[in-house]
Amino acid sequence: MKLVKVDDSEILLIRVEDEIYAFGNRCPHMGFSLFLGSLNGKILRCGFHHAEFDVTTGKPLNVVTEKPLKKIATKIVDSEIFIKIPSS
Repeated sequence: MKLVKVDDSEILLIRVEDEIYAFGNRCPHMGFSLFLGSLNGKILRCGFHHAEFDVTTGKPLNVVTEKPLKKIATKIVDSEIFIKIPSS
């Protein structure tokens, strides 16, 4: 996992196998930093209330929250990652 800042946005980049996934760095449950959580395979766990998410889909995996992660579009071109920042 890597945290990057673009303008006023914090983006969490996660590599699972050969894919890169990007999400807003805030847990949809209570807004804490997901970067402070843990990654086990394709399962991202918030370090504060243990909400778990499938990184490949952004969907929640336990009863802590029903809200999915805010997925951000990425594209890899010549080993560079391009991130499409959502408008506010």
